[in-house]
Amino acid sequence: MTVMQKKSLLFLCKCGANISNFVDLDRIADWASKAGHIDLAESHNLLCSPDGKKFFQETLKQKKPDTVVVAACSPKMHEKTFQELAESVDVNMSYIQMANIREHCAWVTQDKNEATIKSIELINAAAKRSFEAEPLKKMTMAVNTDMVVIGGGIAGIEAALSAAKADRKVYLVEKEISLGGAVIKTEDIAPSMECSPCLLAPRLSAVRNNPNITVITNAEVNEVKGFYGNFTVKIHKKARYVEESCIGCESCFEVCPVDVKSAFHLNMGTEKAVYTLFPGSVPAAAAIHKESCLHFVDNSCNACMEACPFGSINFNQKDEDIEVTAGAIIIATGFAAGDIAGIKNLKYGAIENVYTTSEFERMVCSNGPSKGELKLKNGEKPEKIAVIHCAGSMREDGLPYCSGICCVEAAKVGMLVRKQLPDVQIVNIYQELVFPNPRDFSFYKQQCEAGTHFLKSDNISSVLLSEEKERIRITALGIDPVEVDLVVLSTGLQPSESAKKLAEILNIDLEKDGFFKADHALLHATGASLDGIYIVGCAKGPVNVSDAVVTAHAAIGDALSKLVPGREIELEIMTACIDPDKCGGCKLCITVCPYKAISNNADKHISFVNEVICRGCGTCVAQCPSGAAKAKHFTDNQIYAEIGGLIYA
Repeated sequence: MTVMQKKSLLFLCKCGANISNFVDLDRIADWASKAGHIDLAESHNLLCSPDGKKFFQETLKQKKPDTVVVAACSPKMHEKTFQELAESVDVNMSYIQMANIREHCAWVTQDKNEATIKSIELINAAAKRSFEAEPLKKMTMAVNTDMVVIGGGIAGIEAALSAAKADRKVYLVEKEISLGGAVIKTEDIAPSMECSPCLLAPRLSAVRNNPNITVITNAEVNEVKGFYGNFTVKIHKKARYVEESCIGCESCFEVCPVDVKSAFHLNMGTEKAVYTLFPGSVPAAAAIHKESCLHFVDNSCNACMEACPFGSINFNQKDEDIEVTAGAIIIATGFAAGDIAGIKNLKYGAIENVYTTSEFERMVCSNGPSKGELKLKNGEKPEKIAVIHCAGSMREDGLPYCSGICCVEAAKVGMLVRKQLPDVQIVNIYQELVFPNPRDFSFYKQQCEAGTHFLKSDNISSVLLSEEKERIRITALGIDPVEVDLVVLSTGLQPSESAKKLAEILNIDLEKDGFFKADHALLHATGASLDGIYIVGCAKGPVNVSDAVVTAHAAIGDALSKLVPGREIELEIMTACIDPDKCGGCKLCITVCPYKAISNNADKHISFVNEVICRGCGTCVAQCPSGAAKAKHFTDNQIYAEIGGLIYA
């Protein structure tokens, strides 16, 4: 049957009074009866109602149309409804076309005559487009219920344990040599001041002993293909030169002659060239700093190998590439401390005894660089300490936003100081205070009652530090100058260093501030812009430990509800395809495909689409210089017919 012989069955929905009061449906019916290419069904008050759905199905069975046009509301609301109803009576879903005469006409065009004319044009365009449609067949695939969690901090650990508890296999990928994240570098969690190691140690043990969790440390994700339910993830695992038979007994530490700056201690202390991050790390195995180890530098030392009672040192260990499959990916990459090196007025790095909150907390930890002792560079005890709020935040040359949790961390300094030195004077200099919930505000009041002073500046960016003999002088708008022995700079939180690269690998969006962007900030706050990828903890923005754990559980709950063993998912049917007779083998389509769904046949020098991976975005179609790439259900013929239908109604 030619296009000229086809007829489209038209359904007119009144949508109660939403359409019928603003569009002349009788006039549309009269036009349709004379158009020649439209077979009119009766109009219905509400096609999406149970009665309307039954009317729709019965009419399709009776008239057996070539194509169908539903003149009603937005396709976003009910296109799938009518496609499924059509499929139930053996009418291919691709032959169903909606004309949006509610949002595009009735609701936005005040003149009824104009609204009616526009409705006729949209209906005609929909009918003409439907005549060029080709039947599409639904495809399904079994889902993979495994999960990949990227990041081994508290949020990643909680996500992995929650998924494993539901009998899902989890691959927990961490870039450091051990799990733990930022929490393990502290000893107290504000505002409850709960013991951090006490909180984390049982969870680390649970991860270590859970057969459903595979821990992959010293590793990064470097490629992801696929879609929700069927991702293929490639992981690059760096050699640590110590086999995981190592139990962390530290025999190698005692004989290693090389000391290097410790990133775990934020470069305030040292560790050996062979090291672990902390006692009880997961995995327990040590690792070797290759760039500092004398065996690798000049082959002059094998002391660690000779001292190891388990023979775990392996200087020949190689990097490893691992490929796993999963149904969902959880991003738990955490944060980086705000960079204040360029904020000149704070003199960070230029004046002694000026620390960030992260550095201060590490210093006063019992396993920190000073074994927990709070002292100045000269070895003396401080008598007065200042905490500068919003250090590097709320300013264009630093972090332009408020991190929301820094004020609690700043107030926590007073609690940590008083554990050791109860008589030290503590002053907080701030412009705005943020204690957003009752627990945080109570914590603030507790510090005030303990004697901590809070001084309000008119402009926190005006704070200037200078050396005054052996003390530090602080000036700021709105307060009198203050002299102290030690300064703690309360820095904000910024995205992790890996965020941008990982977003590119996963083809997901970032916020302007660089954190991962949620699919919907209110309704799907843990979902990324690509289905099947979730964002938890500080990967989505600054949050405290409690909220980080909540996001982890929320994400896993959503993933578990969709990745059900035995359930199949529908694949995208409006995929792209490439005509081999037209393809010139230029590979431009491969370079632009965001889903890595296109490959090249080297023998035939043509590209082809993996329709299982393709999501039908059409990027390759727009890029193809030879017209070989075609988008199913959005072919040139359909689009030209639709445009023609608008013009010549």
